[in-house]
Amino acid sequence: MSAAGRPAASPTCAGPAPEPPTGLPTGPPTGLPAEPSTEPSTEPSATPRSRRRRSRRSLPVLALLLALLTSVGLTAPASSAEWIVLCTGYDTCNAAGYSDSGYKAVSSTSYWRQTPGHNCTNYVAYRLVKNGMPNVRPDSLSGNAYNWGPAFPTQTNNSPARGAVAWWNTSYSATGHVAYVEKVISPSEILVSEDNWGGDFRWRRITLTGGRWPTGFIHLKDQGASAPTTDPSWQVAGPVRLLDTRTGNGAAKVRVTGGSAVTFQVTGRGGLPTSGIDKVLLNVNATTPATDGYLTVHASGTTQPTARAASIRAARPNTTSVMTRVGSDGKVRIYTSATTDLSADVVGWSATGGHVAGGAPVRVLDTRTGLSATKAKLAAGGTLSLTVTGRAGVPTSGASAVLLDVSSANATGGGWLTTYPSGATRPAAPQVRYETGKAGTGLVVARIGTGGAVKIHSSAQTDVMVDIVGWLRSGGDQVALTPKRVLDSQSGLGFPAGRVPAGSAPIVPVLGKAGVPSSGVSAVTVTVTAVSPTASGYLTAYPSGAAETPYATVKYLSGATVTNTIVVPIGPDGAIRVRTSAAAYVKVDITGYVLR
Repeated sequence: MSAAGRPAASPTCAGPAPEPPTGLPTGPPTGLPAEPSTEPSTEPSATPRSRRRRSRRSLPVLALLLALLTSVGLTAPASSAEWIVLCTGYDTCNAAGYSDSGYKAVSSTSYWRQTPGHNCTNYVAYRLVKNGMPNVRPDSLSGNAYNWGPAFPTQTNNSPARGAVAWWNTSYSATGHVAYVEKVISPSEILVSEDNWGGDFRWRRITLTGGRWPTGFIHLKDQGASAPTTDPSWQVAGPVRLLDTRTGNGAAKVRVTGGSAVTFQVTGRGGLPTSGIDKVLLNVNATTPATDGYLTVHASGTTQPTARAASIRAARPNTTSVMTRVGSDGKVRIYTSATTDLSADVVGWSATGGHVAGGAPVRVLDTRTGLSATKAKLAAGGTLSLTVTGRAGVPTSGASAVLLDVSSANATGGGWLTTYPSGATRPAAPQVRYETGKAGTGLVVARIGTGGAVKIHSSAQTDVMVDIVGWLRSGGDQVALTPKRVLDSQSGLGFPAGRVPAGSAPIVPVLGKAGVPSSGVSAVTVTVTAVSPTASGYLTAYPSGAAETPYATVKYLSGATVTNTIVVPIGPDGAIRVRTSAAAYVKVDITGYVLR
């Protein structure tokens, strides 16, 4: 049992000590449950002399206790800018128009198996259940409030939204804290309601500059769109499906005719802000196209670029990650050269002025026309050098990596394209797969090498095209690496040699691997590959310890080889998982990471 007489496994919340309803805080948060006395005193009455001796002896003990309290994360009194209390207590808050949403009447009930009563996690779980989530604790959730962010890595970012969970790690207190976002006044000011262990219910106003801004916001059952953010870091999303012409999601329920385009809303959906988004990372699917062809993806309201974001094959699923700008109307346009169904899942985004920069896609190499290379197919085993700095908006300094759509066309045999920094050794981790006579395209995050250049190697003879779709600012939170393989079930690397069984999801440790730091990292950029599956199916990459995401990372036909590059949040154990729905050889290459 815990000191408070409840099961030790029950999550707690380190809420600050309650303040008078009319004032600002007068002391530090307690951070720990109250500890009632459980045994009567058996000590005889003390004399004045003995009390003085005991008082002198207790001074170093008190100093030690104060030091220990500081060491577990208890904080100093908050300033008025940090801790603006609007009301305290169920009745007082309700009378002042700050509702407890009915929690007082049901506070003795446990939600998501949290400790009932005055407890931040139980209160927030109640609000989420009231918003429509089931009263079943998610499998990934355990322990104290500081575990909430790591438990929901794909739903946690830095953008507040009404109905989101405001989450603090141990920088707030020893056990963390969660609150419910009631209102987003601006990207830097929010109102929250909360209940506190050993304290009381209250509403607070929190400002970004006040020093008590949440560590992150967890989007589980938002009641409004996220607010725009001035945070330049990469924001994880979903994945959330924003377009599906098979169901009528985001566009008409009809196949898109070859030679035409579909435009769909991105901002204000799937937990994304209504404005302030510059770029989004989409996982785009073309399902059973009528013919071979290609997709072009660009910001709504802009001229369609002469670049391809994806090469698509007839009568099969085609999955490709696409980085694109968002139009001034918050929309994205997808053009298809072949009649097909289209779907798109958003997996991340960057705010205006963020660390991911760049404009519309610009073609910078094409061996078919002689652009930046000899007008001839690249020979099998050949390598091209491509200068990327000073072109297509990439600066001559201040850029660490480029985002490229790399394509093959008219190949004389099946093979691979590998892009890597100039001056580095070519890695055994290719990114783009192509078949004989067919085109192949993939998104590549390539670190810039010596001379501001990258190199592209092809294993078979083929034409090569390269489009610049963006670049990463030096010193930003996205870091590109020279690709390195960390799992290969075909060779026995990181998994017993052989096909991964259908339905299995190998754990792939990524922290401290292949150049990824051992801490301070929120997500990893990986290229996942399925080789020779025994049936049609898909691969899904997702955080270890979390539920499998509902949308595939890449889809495949029986016997095919497919690959895709994706950004995956890292689980609490420092790993990701890659699940295959059919038995297949599975390969995972790390190509970069995102700092926390």
